[in-house]
Amino acid sequence: MTYSPALKALFQIFPLGKDGEPSFSHGHKSVDVYSLEDACDWCWDRVMKRSLLESTYLSNGWVTFLCSIIVLDADNIPVPPSNMGRKLGLLLDSKVGADVSFVVKGETFRAHRAILAARSPVFQAELFGSAAGATPSIMLQHIEPATFKAMLVFMYTDELPGYDDRGDNFLKILQDLLAAADRYAMDQLKLMCASKLWDNISEHTFASILVCAETNNCPELKSKCFEFFAVDCNLKKIVFTDSFLWLMGKFQALAAELKERVGV
Repeated sequence: MTYSPALKALFQIFPLGKDGEPSFSHGHKSVDVYSLEDACDWCWDRVMKRSLLESTYLSNGWVTFLCSIIVLDADNIPVPPSNMGRKLGLLLDSKVGADVSFVVKGETFRAHRAILAARSPVFQAELFGSAAGATPSIMLQHIEPATFKAMLVFMYTDELPGYDDRGDNFLKILQDLLAAADRYAMDQLKLMCASKLWDNISEHTFASILVCAETNNCPELKSKCFEFFAVDCNLKKIVFTDSFLWLMGKFQALAAELKERVGV
């Protein structure tokens, strides 16, 4: 008797909204097990009502679906994905075993020396180096409480906190967090902030983002800003903004680099 192993397949289909993002609320999923000898067709009889499809997902006469098929080995013992970040995040929230406190402009944060040292060579030197003090409380004046909290969340979970705001306050938090990442030699966090700042570049945010990159040693973001400025339609908008005049007056060396880039 020939053994024919079974395969487990996960089928998923999601309609793409008019913004190009998949709609998981109206998606369909199913998991089925097939023998290699099976030669059956697979389909769904009904995905959604035509009226919903036309009103929500029709764009320029087209509806787009995102489909995926994931084949799972049914003979293997499933191993769940790592949840270390979630567990460490819970540890930060619960403060169990916390052995150091930071007082940031009147607000106290408790943390774990070992985790901070593992994430930042600067914290490692401050907390375990020859000059490290025995005091369990450290005063910080160079950083805002919201920024320090966001940095702690990243150090424990490897993720940035979710922010609903997409205005000036959101950009200010990202810029402050990039500056903190530079101060504590956390390159991954710095590049994550740089990526989000680049996603929000415009003629109005250009100057502050470029200055942030320049003053906090982020050449990757600085280079992207220069590329943005060199595009003629962007340049013509940027030079008439108040923020660009501020940049020209306060950061003359950087302004000279910009002029050289565009040949002025």
